[in-house]
Amino acid sequence: MGHIMCSQTLWRRLGQPGRPPLAADAAPLHGSVLGNWAAKVFRDSRRELVLALNERTYLTLVFPLAPRKAFRAHFAQALSWILEDLGVSEQARFVECAAVEYIPLTRLTSRSMTGSLNDIEFHCGIELTYHTDLRRVQLNLNEVPNANRDPCVPIEAAVSLFQQASRRRGPDLLRPH
Repeated sequence: MGHIMCSQTLWRRLGQPGRPPLAADAAPLHGSVLGNWAAKVFRDSRRELVLALNERTYLTLVFPLAPRKAFRAHFAQALSWILEDLGVSEQARFVECAAVEYIPLTRLTSRSMTGSLNDIEFHCGIELTYHTDLRRVQLNLNEVPNANRDPCVPIEAAVSLFQQASRRRGPDLLRPH
């Protein structure tokens, strides 16, 4: 099963203080191809937003934190939007969004992922000066190349991952274009 690795601030905002981090297995939930996520919270104007970064593809999500009880629902909605924008089938979107509902939260301890989230926050701040629609912001963020990644553009990495999974499991993961 995958997990959502939360920055210390997000960990506290979600009401997790004092709880030890779970020991989470790195394998994705059955049927899910994306796996683990790293997430942080940041403030834009008067709202708190969450940035979530997929460990395998660097696919990036942006969604509101408030209300915190809706964290997983907002996460799943943002994920559904980007997967729809990429042409991922409804069935595969459902599996990935369902995984978000069940994967455990852990603390983010990876300096590399923390650094990547900080870099993406910078780009997100720029996008938010031009757009208020978070779906548009996250789509634009997923077109920004990441150094030392192959493929370097998150959209291309995610499409490639779903194409590989589609070849293994059948053609239902991507819609024909």
